[in-house]
Amino acid sequence: MKKLKKWSLGFLSFILLFLGATFIFHRISLEKEQASLTPVGQQVLVNGHQMNVYVEGDGPETIVVLSGAGIASPILDFKNVSDSLSKKYKVVIVERAGYGYSDDSNQSRDVMEVLFETRQALSQANVTGPFIILSHSMASLESLAWQEQYPNEVKALVGLDWALPSSYEDLKDNQALLSVAYWSSKIGLLRYFPESFYIKNPTLTESERQQYKLLAYKQLMSQAMLHESRLVKENAKKVPSSINPKIPTLLMVSNGEGTTFSQSEWQHYAMRFASDQSNVKVVYIDAPHDLYHSQSHAIVSQIEEFLENN
Repeated sequence: MKKLKKWSLGFLSFILLFLGATFIFHRISLEKEQASLTPVGQQVLVNGHQMNVYVEGDGPETIVVLSGAGIASPILDFKNVSDSLSKKYKVVIVERAGYGYSDDSNQSRDVMEVLFETRQALSQANVTGPFIILSHSMASLESLAWQEQYPNEVKALVGLDWALPSSYEDLKDNQALLSVAYWSSKIGLLRYFPESFYIKNPTLTESERQQYKLLAYKQLMSQAMLHESRLVKENAKKVPSSINPKIPTLLMVSNGEGTTFSQSEWQHYAMRFASDQSNVKVVYIDAPHDLYHSQSHAIVSQIEEFLENN
């Protein structure tokens, strides 16, 4: 019994020493790595923090890209899609607080507050609408709020595997896991994970991957990411479950891999959402939740065809 107690105390001491050393190394590294971060885009002051707005292309119509949750670098994550679309459109990627080159923030992550910040960032960057909103996963909530509150600003909606409001009713709430993820990130444990854990775009160059890695160390999981994840079920209750009939909408739906739902469950949410809305077109794609990585060419083709016909 004494040996077991001694062993347990020794193991606990080792863990504490390991975590402490990791935290110190992480903080020192973050300070050094800051000089290697090379922001692209325009920094604008919104709600007391800097937000990054990246513009690519100069087409006559403007596509605003809103990333899903937990993306360290929306600009690099959507690079394949934005590079292709920018040949015909002006593509604008707004990095929310705590994402990419934007500052972290402890401001409320209520969906209406997030929408306010996005619109303010666009205004400050002199990007004017109406907009084609291209959003992924959780950003469905901001998109739905936008088209309800400011329909004249929204020309069309394109949903990349939207997490629809009804899906959040069935989503299991795991606050403990969120806290573990947050503190693991603050300590610096992400540095021990392989790049494939947080870099999903396989076509990035080595220098782009290095930049993504530094942003992941800095931003995953930021205060803003934590707060928006904790509020997501409440935010889902605040947005409509239908779309203004004057706004054409394309939903591209995955096979559910990467969500917590089966393929039939996941696709049923989209089917039910679009069932009585003639302005909503649904396309099913046999690919995981981050379908814009593995199916970027098909997705760009679908978007261009949809926008040309609407």
